[in-house]
Amino acid sequence: MQNGDERFFWLRRLRWRLKGAWLVPAFLLAILFDTLVVWLLPFSGDRSVGPVAALLIVAFVNLLVVAVVAPLAGIWLRRRSPTLPAFAARDRAGVAALAVLAAGFLAAGLLHRPAISGQQDEVVAQAEAARAWFHQQAPRPYLENLRDISSWKAGPQLYRTCLPGPDRSKAICVYVNTDQDPPGISRDPSQEPNATLVGPDNPGSTLR
Repeated sequence: MQNGDERFFWLRRLRWRLKGAWLVPAFLLAILFDTLVVWLLPFSGDRSVGPVAALLIVAFVNLLVVAVVAPLAGIWLRRRSPTLPAFAARDRAGVAALAVLAAGFLAAGLLHRPAISGQQDEVVAQAEAARAWFHQQAPRPYLENLRDISSWKAGPQLYRTCLPGPDRSKAICVYVNTDQDPPGISRDPSQEPNATLVGPDNPGSTLR
């Protein structure tokens, strides 16, 4: 039969366990929150990475925080509070680190938001300029496919925008330079559609 000291020890340990049992739910909540943030507010590039890619990025970084940062921060926390059990220190440090990481994702996404908006405006401007050119220069059979034009970002402020013809293996394509107002346009002698030239899944491809 346990004496009073042993019971007190286990009760005290259970109390610390309950206080330090927030790391797992915090980790799951952080995965969900961070995935939404990275998906809806990307912190780099000019477009969303998609929910699956966002989940993979977030899961890796959060696992790194739990596996590496939390134990190291827990050691530092125990030095400041020697009476704090190791598992409780690790859990507290892990929860704090996950919160800091989530705040970092959110801040980075908000700071990068103007760049995303500027990129979207640029895509719209080049598409409108290309449509105006197609209206003036493209043969009538091509104009029936104006809703199907595609754009590929060939470089900084440079897009290749194509209007497919009746034969979808051929298109009228132009290069649109958005570093001037209005955008500059030059015709590409090649009639290869963007999907053939760079592939339909190229990160720089957009449908307008």
